[in-house]
Amino acid sequence: MASVEVFARTEIGCARERNEDAFLVFSLAAGTEGQRPEQRVVDLGPRGVVLAVCDGMGGAAAGDVASRLATEALADAARRAGSLPDVATAEAVLLDGVGRANAAIFEYVKAHPRARGMGTTIVAAALFGPTALVCNVGDSRAYLLRGRNFVQLTTDQSVVGQMVARGELTPEQARAFEQRNVLLQAVGVQPSLRPELVEVDLMAGDVLLLCTDGLTGVLRDDRIADIVLRKRDPVRVCRALTEAACAEGAPDNVTVAVARFVGTGLAVPQGPSPVVVRRREAAVRAS
Repeated sequence: MASVEVFARTEIGCARERNEDAFLVFSLAAGTEGQRPEQRVVDLGPRGVVLAVCDGMGGAAAGDVASRLATEALADAARRAGSLPDVATAEAVLLDGVGRANAAIFEYVKAHPRARGMGTTIVAAALFGPTALVCNVGDSRAYLLRGRNFVQLTTDQSVVGQMVARGELTPEQARAFEQRNVLLQAVGVQPSLRPELVEVDLMAGDVLLLCTDGLTGVLRDDRIADIVLRKRDPVRVCRALTEAACAEGAPDNVTVAVARFVGTGLAVPQGPSPVVVRRREAAVRAS
């Protein structure tokens, strides 16, 4: 039986006064959130796992509230569904969670005008059967490690991210670009969203990483890949990544969630096996 080992960790970093990031580890089998040892390994059946990391924005305008509202909305959507029998259901759960998060943040701002400007990124993954479905809004990221092949699954929804996608900047040039933190989309900021959906067929030994830009802002992809490759175990990977970011000065909060896929129900790579990504765009409006 195929299974997934999961863990997540967040650190305040070296410069911020509070942590505006948040993460979600939700087991549909248990119907609850949690990282207790007995919940870290979950069968990859229809009652799989929803993982997410969120990077709240706004500082004094309650970015920490925005990220918390987002993870709560995703957990509520997963709890309501109860299972993920197919890709269509998984997509509906993730988009429902994003829509609920968008609406919740809008309502919070209406009730608390001083919080105007708050919002959050979301990168969330529904893990079930031999499939991972990722939903992305903003510039937090999802990566997949297969063998030594480390692939960024998501596209940054930022000015710089789109320039990289069009080939106008290299990833290395983007790291020093003046407008690298200007987002094109964030949850709770505008009534309509166009989340990116990324679908991947999983293989035995694959490792999925979700992270906020507090990690990618200070560690290059090759350094991140090396840590994931050497540590493997999700608990050790999460600790090593957050500690490495802090060792580099971590001017932002740093949050990571890691899933490692194992078991006989997954195909075994035969030599180098490419990561085939199926990408599409969806539409969400705040209710």
